[in-house]
Amino acid sequence: MKKLVIIATVALAISGCSSKNEKGETTSIFGSSEIEKPVEDEGSSQIIGHPMIDNKQQLMGTVPLPANWKLHNEPGKAAFTGPGGIFVYNMPAQSFMYTNDPYSAQAYQQNGGKLRQFTSAADIVKQDLVPIFQRDGSKLINVTEMPNIARVDESVSNMLYTIGTPQKRYESVVSDWEDKDGNPFAVIVHLNGMVIGNATMWSYYCHGLNAPKDKYEAAKETLLYGLANIAYNPRYFDSYNQNEMNKESQSWAIHNQKMRNQQQQFDAQQAAHKEKWSAINDASMASYNARNAASDKNQNRFLNYIKDENTVVNPNDGKRYQVQSGSNQYYMDANGQYIGTNDPNYDPNRDPNNNNGTWQEAPTTD
Repeated sequence: MKKLVIIATVALAISGCSSKNEKGETTSIFGSSEIEKPVEDEGSSQIIGHPMIDNKQQLMGTVPLPANWKLHNEPGKAAFTGPGGIFVYNMPAQSFMYTNDPYSAQAYQQNGGKLRQFTSAADIVKQDLVPIFQRDGSKLINVTEMPNIARVDESVSNMLYTIGTPQKRYESVVSDWEDKDGNPFAVIVHLNGMVIGNATMWSYYCHGLNAPKDKYEAAKETLLYGLANIAYNPRYFDSYNQNEMNKESQSWAIHNQKMRNQQQQFDAQQAAHKEKWSAINDASMASYNARNAASDKNQNRFLNYIKDENTVVNPNDGKRYQVQSGSNQYYMDANGQYIGTNDPNYDPNRDPNNNNGTWQEAPTTD
């Protein structure tokens, strides 16, 4: 999935634009003020090309942003920080496949893939983000198409060697939100899809912007300009493209020798899909924090959404545990075992089917 995974990440549980930490300090929806310190020096607002460096210290490209914005090419940080409390976060990619072929669908699911019919970037906002934000009292203000950002996303794919001429589709929208206290924030959705054989492989990822009211509109326009004018380094993809061309030659030789059966051909197709989209993902803005997004407490709820989990606190030891979502209440024992229920009258301590342990209600948390 290397070609299809870059251009992807969402759905991140945005817990409400702000919350109070243990010290009573306000933390942003996408990042904690205790973890991420905003750029206080106003400095120069002149637009410069900030270098995007991958984890191997190779130049992927440049993004035009003010000189007083900071691009963090390292894990565990916001993607960008700006003066006065501006934070931009990358959300991990979500990848899917849709096909009418039951054999392909079953094989994809057995390999851990998610089946979902291809949709639009605007529908991603409605279907995936709205339910998350509404839980904390946030409301959607508007959704605006961003074709210039979509064209930049497509330009990355065009730099990658592809066998044949698959149908492609790229979309991007910016969604404006308000939390329950009236604080604004934005989520930019990047969506892409590709028809490969009888299947549509598609994915999306997001950027999240958090900024004070008096800086929000200017910060949003600055970010949108930067994302719409990223200049990628074509040489960055040379190694990947050469590997793809070599594999294509090898695959034709193998095909001519009739050494693969239908299952092996499908597995090869899935492997090629994964590698191509991973290559894009490694070259995209989404890759910077995806591996370490779980380290940011305020992104935890969105990650729970992706994994279909909830985070609870065990009253027996005070530790946080991951549990399967879908229940309104959770109970845990001293061994970390849990029971989920939607019955408000259920008491596991009175259930004869349970062991003789003591069960206490475990509250959900961010």
